[in-house]
Amino acid sequence: MSEDWPQPYRLLDAEPYWAALDEERLTFQRCDSCGEVVWPAHSYCPHCSFRGLRWEESGGRGTVWSFSTVMRGPTPVWTAIVPYTVGFVELAEGYRLFGQIEADPAVVEIGMPVEVRFVRRGAQTLPVFAPTSGG
Repeated sequence: MSEDWPQPYRLLDAEPYWAALDEERLTFQRCDSCGEVVWPAHSYCPHCSFRGLRWEESGGRGTVWSFSTVMRGPTPVWTAIVPYTVGFVELAEGYRLFGQIEADPAVVEIGMPVEVRFVRRGAQTLPVFAPTSGG
């Protein structure tokens, strides 16, 4: 069943992100000129148009910014795990990443502290978020 997971569409600008995930590292871009975080991945800074972006590693900690619990999976592989929660996590570095939140849907709330962990789904390692040990 693991090969039935739908796979993400991998844009060229984001290839370093996907490669880092295979090493269980969460990365994002930062502009070398204005210092702003750039996410999703780009070939230039959307804040100042500078073309010099560098990849940095995220600490993987943040808070739930928004979420929704899915009660009907869109495909058989997702149906097998309902209910599950997805949402945006605001990471400490200042960007929001969409992903699965691995927690009892009844306890997920806005502002809940979470941290990244990595799961293999089909051919791709993906970040998912779980409540921090203190949260």
